[in-house]
Amino acid sequence: MNPLALLGALAALIVAVAGLAVAHRLRPALPEGEPAPEPHSVLSTIGSGLLSGFVLLTGFLVATGWAARTTHVLPPVGLYAADVCAGAAVLLYPALAGLPFTARHVTAVAFFGALVGYTLTAAVQLRP
Repeated sequence: MNPLALLGALAALIVAVAGLAVAHRLRPALPEGEPAPEPHSVLSTIGSGLLSGFVLLTGFLVATGWAARTTHVLPPVGLYAADVCAGAAVLLYPALAGLPFTARHVTAVAFFGALVGYTLTAAVQLRP
């Protein structure tokens, strides 16, 4: 196992769960008996777009980072910065979209955050 990628996974997991906890803490309390508001339907398309962009950018960086070992043509550093920003947006999206802070959602966000952190760290490590 790659220890640096595992640390990246742990860091991303912490960012995602902490974002969810902070958003829950800052969200105003609902009056007694009032149901939680439903997220706007547009929020689902935003999350899909963010995730698609992150996956495409990370896949590109993995492929070009691997190929750069033989071609010596490196992707620009700005693409790595853009990938880190896309990863951060993907990690914080559940908190900003109003996902409740329940054990089920925390578990899902934690596993998702670990996956994002691991792939992002592995993509950066492939740069020679």
